[in-house]
Amino acid sequence: MRYNPSDVVYRFKKENPLQEQPCPKCNQPMDEGAVSASDRIGYVSQKQTGVFRTVTQIRQARACPNCGYVEMYLDPKELKKNIG
Repeated sequence: MRYNPSDVVYRFKKENPLQEQPCPKCNQPMDEGAVSASDRIGYVSQKQTGVFRTVTQIRQARACPNCGYVEMYLDPKELKKNIG
């Protein structure tokens, strides 16, 4: 799948301290990046009840080019608000 800049949800900021942390699986350097999707990609908590559930947007992503491990992060304040 080709990378499309218009699909990017969020990019790491240069001051993000997570960039310096190695992969927790193989201890190799992680690659910074963004989550890309043609529609919103996010997290829906099982704690949400009812028919309509709010998606918490994924804000950051990192991937290990050595082993393929991927990390995604969201805003915990937004998640807590969505859970209620």
